[in-house]
Amino acid sequence: MENKEYFTVTQPARQETRVQRSRFIGSLSPAPHREAAENGLERIRREFHDATHHCYAYRIDANEFRYSDGGEPSGTAGIPILKMLDKYCLLQSLLVVTRYFGGIKLGAGGLSRAYSQCAEETIQKSSLQKLVQYCAMTVQYPYGATRQLHYLVDKYGGRVDSSEFAAEVVSRLKIPSRNQPEFERELLQAGAGQVKIIYSSRDKG
Repeated sequence: MENKEYFTVTQPARQETRVQRSRFIGSLSPAPHREAAENGLERIRREFHDATHHCYAYRIDANEFRYSDGGEPSGTAGIPILKMLDKYCLLQSLLVVTRYFGGIKLGAGGLSRAYSQCAEETIQKSSLQKLVQYCAMTVQYPYGATRQLHYLVDKYGGRVDSSEFAAEVVSRLKIPSRNQPEFERELLQAGAGQVKIIYSSRDKG
């Protein structure tokens, strides 16, 4: 998931779809981590406590995701919802589709289409923003390099989270992952051997 642009939802969105007398209610909300996703799911379950099914998917990042058919036949709800999150390149997002059964069975294909439709309409109704993924870095440098380091951090769209001052300065930075290689290259060139990158790791958001 490195070479695409990814998005997240800025605020909760809701959409209702009716298929063969069944009500499908889509609820999309931010979920920056798993705990937030699980808490959001529980809130939906409490809000629609009398619903027939609560099917959902959430994706935090490339490796952390979860989905559930919520009592529907296997593969008819959770995976279609997750596929919609992936179609729109959504991370750090929870999408729940709540169903009130209307008395007419839809069959496996009909269920998959209904859950996909509600999930997609909910996403299309929401407000999305580009998700910037960061690389967390710890850099050690002499006091005389402070101005140059701050210049390069600004140039590459990053930020300095904190600094410690002793014999040399140790700063913790966040640099957009797409800019990390060029930032490191220019930083080390400008430092002329005096700047050390102690730690570098991709962050989740």
